[in-house]
Amino acid sequence: MLCPSPPGSRNHDRANRHARHPRPWRVQGAAGVAGEGAAGREPLGSGGVSAGGAAGTGGASTAGAAGAAGARDLGPLGPDGFAIEAVLASELKDTAPTTVGIVSFALGGMTPTEAHIDFGLDTAYGMTAPVELTLANHRTVLIGMKPERTYHFRIVATDGSTTSTSADHTLATGAATTLVPLQKPTVRLANGEDTGFIIGSFWQQDTRWTPFIVDTDGDVVWWYDDSAHLRGQDGIGRARLTADHRDIWLVNGQFSTPLRRVSLDTLDVQEYADAKGTHDVCAVSGDTMAYLATASSRCAQIVEIDKAGNQKTILDSTALTGDNCHGNAIRYSKQNDWYVFGDRNTDVYVIDRAGKLQWKLSDKTGGTQAWGGVQHGVQLLPSSVLLFSNEPTAGDWMTSQALEFGLDGSLLKTFTNRGGTDWFGDVQRLPSGSTLISYMGSLQIVDADDNVVFDLGTVGGSALAYVEFRKDLYGPALDVAP
Repeated sequence: MLCPSPPGSRNHDRANRHARHPRPWRVQGAAGVAGEGAAGREPLGSGGVSAGGAAGTGGASTAGAAGAAGARDLGPLGPDGFAIEAVLASELKDTAPTTVGIVSFALGGMTPTEAHIDFGLDTAYGMTAPVELTLANHRTVLIGMKPERTYHFRIVATDGSTTSTSADHTLATGAATTLVPLQKPTVRLANGEDTGFIIGSFWQQDTRWTPFIVDTDGDVVWWYDDSAHLRGQDGIGRARLTADHRDIWLVNGQFSTPLRRVSLDTLDVQEYADAKGTHDVCAVSGDTMAYLATASSRCAQIVEIDKAGNQKTILDSTALTGDNCHGNAIRYSKQNDWYVFGDRNTDVYVIDRAGKLQWKLSDKTGGTQAWGGVQHGVQLLPSSVLLFSNEPTAGDWMTSQALEFGLDGSLLKTFTNRGGTDWFGDVQRLPSGSTLISYMGSLQIVDADDNVVFDLGTVGGSALAYVEFRKDLYGPALDVAP
């Protein structure tokens, strides 16, 4: 809900009525005059494939709002040279998150070469969303906002020689979701370097169809109800943000089912019938992802796919694992242009983009017994490998723990066991040098001395699948650029 006028004003009273009867609002420049959208106009489009539009290779797409084929009239420019329109995604689609904003704008007297939107809980802002200038009305999605709060935002645009900044405006988010069963953190981060966001999902219980993003205060800032697409008896193994920060891709936990792509505003959802995957998916570059495919092979294939549905097979893992296979993890290292592929039954493999094996972890450690032979989450760092060992003590998943090996195979660190899981489990090195470790019912961040500095648990027996920490939802992933 857009609230560009101070409390007590006529426009503020209208904004309160708008909260009870949501309709998109229009802002007119620096004066902050709010007016209702033109009667009968189309709602803000998703910027993706609209209903009835091209679905891409092997896919079908649905959109909760009309796609933007061209720029719309946003009304007259204000004194600051901007015409601005803002709305919550939930005002366009009932099931969309109440915490996601959509801002469109027009700017007079300048053709910008770069633009961004600063937003936050006050006029210090603190978060920045890049603007895609090729989209109609420069449509930009604001993600990372807490529920039931008022956010300030401004638009900054430049043509390389002149910079134009809009007036400050406000957008009020809606109610918190009840679909994501997470507790508030019992241990909270004191080190601002590791504050940020965690993208995750569940693979068991009735919440297994709800991927989420939670901030490190414990507030859920994004979610999507995937129950209509859920296949099999398990939930979502991985929810992964694209490198271009526009979509989240979903893959089921165990059963081979079509991948799904969900735009950040959740108005554009696409299922890829010819891309059946399991367990894991990772971002590569732009809108290109890589996933573990099982449609045409007994063992997992590493396959790249883009938003249009174009696919390229990198490797059939049968050549590495034989028939004793259970591919369960895939990550991309931009630094080396390598994939790190984990197979539960065999080993951890490092593979280049041409599908050539570079090395496998067991050759460095002297065998898979170095970590118990069963693993899920794995991250390649510049000088080491982080690994989540599900059974460091053979057959006992309650002893699960994170391990760190040097690239020479030496065991650098054994992290304290503080939970267990026989399925999934993840590890990730954070900017401060701390480590994120997730178990079945909780995830923790531990510092360099293995002390817990953050602890977030689930409710009602919900089991976490893979998770990913992001310092900035618009910035690079930590495992894409180690």
